[in-house]
Amino acid sequence: MSRDALVVGINTYDRLKCLNAPAADGEAIAQILQQYGEFRVTRLPAVKDKENETIRIGKQTKVSLTQLEKAIVQLFKPDGKPPDTALLYFSGHGLRKNLGIQEGFLATSEVNPDAGNWGFSLQWLRRLLQESEVRQQIVILDCCYSGEVLNFAEADPGDRGKGRDRCFIAASRDFEVVFEEINSQHSVLTAALLQGLEPKQDRWVSNYTLVDLYQFYVRLHRSVK
Repeated sequence: MSRDALVVGINTYDRLKCLNAPAADGEAIAQILQQYGEFRVTRLPAVKDKENETIRIGKQTKVSLTQLEKAIVQLFKPDGKPPDTALLYFSGHGLRKNLGIQEGFLATSEVNPDAGNWGFSLQWLRRLLQESEVRQQIVILDCCYSGEVLNFAEADPGDRGKGRDRCFIAASRDFEVVFEEINSQHSVLTAALLQGLEPKQDRWVSNYTLVDLYQFYVRLHRSVK
């Protein structure tokens, strides 16, 4: 079974607050997918680690909308034969535009909402997933307002009988911001994912077990605030 993953972690923004966790979050997820999930992982932004001659997610490197669009298209609608499983993980800013119609976006480094530049549209992502021939589609969004991608009222997968599966995990609902983990370099969602995907855990891993663990982390975070 062929498995491809695109792991995105954006720390650096021109007009939004720069972040500390996304690059570390993304690199940790990329490594566990490579080592234990047998995924071919593409990192964004990707830089060369001169110390050990490996590729890692850049902590200060910018990601443009064009770069993100091309990488996501290549993941879900690649040239040639599609993989059996495609996984998109995004950590960074999420934005919500509410001007007549509510829309969610994944923020790339150059976004400028005041100038009408919001980033990568989650509505467009839903359309891309519908047209994709990838049989197993996994989308994990660790950003504010990420629940917008789960609003499938207008984009019901409608693929019954076509042998397709979709798994969506979002750090927040379409109107919520996300939490940072206390005393950790990772966000709450990614910390839960890393624990849930830990290969030494003697249990079956599914989207249900991962979501249950994330909900536990959120309750714990709220109780100690």
